[in-house]
Amino acid sequence: MSITQDSFVNSVLYKKATTYNLHHIFLWVIYYLFWVFVLSPGITRPDFYINSFVIVAIHAMVSYFNIYFLFPFFLQKRVYIKYFLAITLSISLGALLEAAVFTVINTIGPAFKSGLLSPRFLLSTSMAITYTTAITMSLKLVKHWYEKERLAKELAKLNTETELKYLKSQINPHFLFNSLNSIYSLALQKNDLAPDLILKLSDILRYILYEGSEKKVSLTQELKYLQSYLELEKVRHGSRMDLDIVINGDTDTKEIAPMLLIPFVENSFKHGLGKDKAKGYVRVEVDTQKEDLRFSIANSKPVNGSEVSQQKGYQGGIGLINVRKRLNLLYPLKHSLNVGSTDVEFKVELNIKLT
Repeated sequence: MSITQDSFVNSVLYKKATTYNLHHIFLWVIYYLFWVFVLSPGITRPDFYINSFVIVAIHAMVSYFNIYFLFPFFLQKRVYIKYFLAITLSISLGALLEAAVFTVINTIGPAFKSGLLSPRFLLSTSMAITYTTAITMSLKLVKHWYEKERLAKELAKLNTETELKYLKSQINPHFLFNSLNSIYSLALQKNDLAPDLILKLSDILRYILYEGSEKKVSLTQELKYLQSYLELEKVRHGSRMDLDIVINGDTDTKEIAPMLLIPFVENSFKHGLGKDKAKGYVRVEVDTQKEDLRFSIANSKPVNGSEVSQQKGYQGGIGLINVRKRLNLLYPLKHSLNVGSTDVEFKVELNIKLT
């Protein structure tokens, strides 16, 4: 469905028309005027108004019987033979009813009235009713298709939102576990920095609870959140880690889905430094140009203590799996994610078109 069609279907005018069935009235008025135009030539009396009303009324009866009874009970259930027999019988009865009505009322001449039950009249009347039934059925099927498309889109949107919430719920506990574990290790060492880290963690949690529930946040806010996490980890690892952060370009006017970048940072610390006592590094680079965001993060691989990350073809833990799903849901065909791994380094490059 195009944007124009979506706007029309969701418009107030369309909703009011369907609520009060105004489109039905409009359709039959136009159809009535059509029959008035067809029957009026050569008739001096206003009887063609009555004749047109009789024809349209019988056509409407057959059409509505087809739409509201035959369609749901036979055609939708794919009972095609029964539907064909039922619609044929309905059209035939409609033609006989029209002949019977014109026999009773005095709006046609004696010469015409004598041929009301002739095969020619019944066949032509049946053909006219068939045309009307086919047109109304086509309109019904188009509307039915539009409704199914609308419901399918709403369901897809609901499923997407549900899946995103589920993925976020996986990210939050994962992050909390890592952060609290860091603070716990410092508390065991009676480190005076533990209170400051708790304060930083409270700021991060505030971001998760409030901004994290939004569909989009400022890129500046997202990066500030990311920097807070990096600072927390820098304190925990101390001198055995080199941290380098470079941010280029305007971030204040850009928006991004919240908590989209943090899994890359979590992954770097969890699988990068590990239990290795040797000095490691984490390098983060953010670059924005127009509507494009380029984010890259690289970390050293430990000699020991993180055996999983040493395996060939390793592509990150649950954080990276989740972020791939979120990217596919939030930025379909508008992002590229490259994960590279060597013997000494793990690197992730993400490009997103933020529009």
